[in-house]
Amino acid sequence: MKAMPFFTRIAAAGALALAALGAVAQTRPPTTEQLGKDPGALRQEAEQQRSREMQQQQQNSQQQADQQWNDTLRQQQSRANADMAQGEAVRRTWQQRPPLASEKNPLLGRWESLGSGQRKGGAPGLSPEMANLANALIGGMTSGLCDSMLGRGTIEFRPAGLVAIGRDGREQPMYRAEYRGGGSRVVVLPQGGTSFTHMIIDFDGTDHATVAAVGCGLARAGGSAGKAAVTNTALAAGDAVAEPKWTLLGTLAAGGGMDIYVAPATIRRSGDHARMLNLFDFKTRQVFEGKPFLSTRNEYEFDCARSRRRILSATGFSGHMGKGTVVISSQGDSAWESVGSSGSGYEHWVVACKR
Repeated sequence: MKAMPFFTRIAAAGALALAALGAVAQTRPPTTEQLGKDPGALRQEAEQQRSREMQQQQQNSQQQADQQWNDTLRQQQSRANADMAQGEAVRRTWQQRPPLASEKNPLLGRWESLGSGQRKGGAPGLSPEMANLANALIGGMTSGLCDSMLGRGTIEFRPAGLVAIGRDGREQPMYRAEYRGGGSRVVVLPQGGTSFTHMIIDFDGTDHATVAAVGCGLARAGGSAGKAAVTNTALAAGDAVAEPKWTLLGTLAAGGGMDIYVAPATIRRSGDHARMLNLFDFKTRQVFEGKPFLSTRNEYEFDCARSRRRILSATGFSGHMGKGTVVISSQGDSAWESVGSSGSGYEHWVVACKR
């Protein structure tokens, strides 16, 4: 049985209380004071008493809800304070170590910031499309932290701090920094004006690195990992300049109803694989991690030989048809899944893989 909403429980409890009081009033013998009063006045007094008791019950229920809300806020604030204190403690520990010399710092140079990795698994009861979308967007909070630490796109670590490199080659300083550690682990200590206390970067070879505990990926620009990262994100970056031409593929009832569009002009094939953009335009406002959106633009990769697909990126917009502001985004390869022999996933695959 589904739980009733809070206000429904209050109304139901009030109705039950009213019925119980009425039953008691009918069976209870009249008192000496009541015998001399007009029956109409007695009924009015009984109704007023029931109304007062019902209001008191509602007030008690609201106070309990307010208390639970305040307790939750205090717990969240306590955790946030504890996390901040722990971050400051880690920062102080690294600050006590000698600075990392530039000639021994493997982090210096240009990198491609790849955002956060994907979480695995989905929520039960969701359609494949909504499950894929949730799997892509569930890292939104982590993606936001990655963006604040590393930005998105090409960045350059320099001896004095981090610089963002625009597509036109223009440079935008992000923050000043000091470095500690060395070898396979470099710690970045930002110098003021940031939302994080430190960044521990672990290396996997010379061309790939990951921010510990957060999962932000880095691929060295010009290296094999960097070239792959540019290939994977080139389509999405290009679409930021020219709006795709959307073709309606179908409509689903999931998520309150949504229209599904594809952009055949964005199809890029390489051997047995193809990439294509699609768009979910929702009939009603969706909320994920507390962030409302009305449409999402997604990039899929299709395996034309094995009849499967995976989502590479997803971006949620405040308006319909990919319009408005970006409210949440996630990037990173998800797990492959079969497209089946019918349905929306199969139809996407047919459009992307047809010759």
